[in-house]
This record gives sequence, C-alpha cells and structure tokens, in this order.
Amino acid sequence: MASSQTLSSGSDSSGSDSGSSLRPLAIYWTICVVVGVVYLRPEVMQFPAIVGSSHVVTVVAGLLAVVVTTVAYKRVTTFGMRSLHLPTLFGFSLANGICETIAFFASFKVGVVIASLFTTSPLWLFTVGLTTFFAYSGAIHALFWLKILPAHLNKSPAVKNSRRVWIVGLVALSSVWSWLFFAFQDFWSVAVLHILFDMGMVYCIRYRLK
Repeated sequence: MASSQTLSSGSDSSGSDSGSSLRPLAIYWTICVVVGVVYLRPEVMQFPAIVGSSHVVTVVAGLLAVVVTTVAYKRVTTFGMRSLHLPTLFGFSLANGICETIAFFASFKVGVVIASLFTTSPLWLFTVGLTTFFAYSGAIHALFWLKILPAHLNKSPAVKNSRRVWIVGLVALSSVWSWLFFAFQDFWSVAVLHILFDMGMVYCIRYRLK
C-alpha cells in the first residue's frame, strides 16, 4: 500500500490546497436547493417508511457499497500534511450529502422523463435514468470537484487493484442508490448514505472547508 502521508509523483495533480472553496460550494448547493424546490419537491418532501424485505435489503446493499468503496478510496488517495478538520467532516458531509443527492436524482429523473416518451418499461426507464445520472456525476466531478478538492488521487501502479475496486464500487453504489430512488421513492435513505460516503471522503483526503 502506498503511503498516505506524502504526495508521490504518481499522485493526481488536479485540485489545489490554495484558494477558497466556500463560494463555489455555496453556489453549487444553492442551485441544488433551487432544483429541489422546483423539480424534485414531491420526492424530497416524501419520507417513506421502510416497507418490505426488498427495501431493507437494498438499503443494506447501499450501506455495504459505501463501506467497500470508502475502504478502496482510502487506499487510492493521499492527504499529504493535511490534518482532519471536524467541522468540515460533519458540516460539509451534511450539506453536500443532502444537496448533491438532489442534483443526482434530478438528473436521474430527467432520464426517466425522457425515456417515458418512448416506453413504459420499468427496465428501460431505470436504465436511461441511470445513464443520465452517470453523465451528470461524471461531468460534475470532472468540471467541478477536481477543481475544488485538493490533489489526492494516487496513480501509482501499486494501488492498481484497489483503484479497480473503487471504480466498481462507485458504479455499484450509484446503481443501488438509483434503485432505491426509482423503486421505493426513497430519497432520504440515499441522502443519509451520501452523507456517510462524504464523511469517508473527507476523512480519507483530509479536505478542509476554507
């Protein structure tokens, strides 16, 4: 396992430890809230009870995906000399876990709405929704998060296997979250799982709001 104490030459050079991330994050979260009020309000305002064994199994699967992905993420990231900042651990994770879940499922819902123009098949509705979810997730991480977060990705060959597990974990995690939303209209279980996932991210890379 590569050391997490130093940034090796194999680490990703994107991101920066300088400059403030509060303003762009505030803008992003505000946009997410507006989208939630305008487009996703029925889903966000619904607090469904856990009903049926399939719902419980899906929530547990989502939690396991978070744990596996976070463990793999810890192995493929570095944090240099940064120290853990508890206000960020809790504050950022809570705010982003809720706000970005809104954005994720707004993008998922767009795909479902588009697909519904051509089919009523639940499989196709879910597949197209998941595709637009992946498209948004990929775009926001490439165009926004890699500029906000400090350099942290270790590209050393030594963590190649862990990197594969991490990628597979992300796909599984996104798929399970989307199924929770699609099959059970369960926004808030996913929001809680996202909060836990973000807490793992902050812990792994020692991100600090500033």
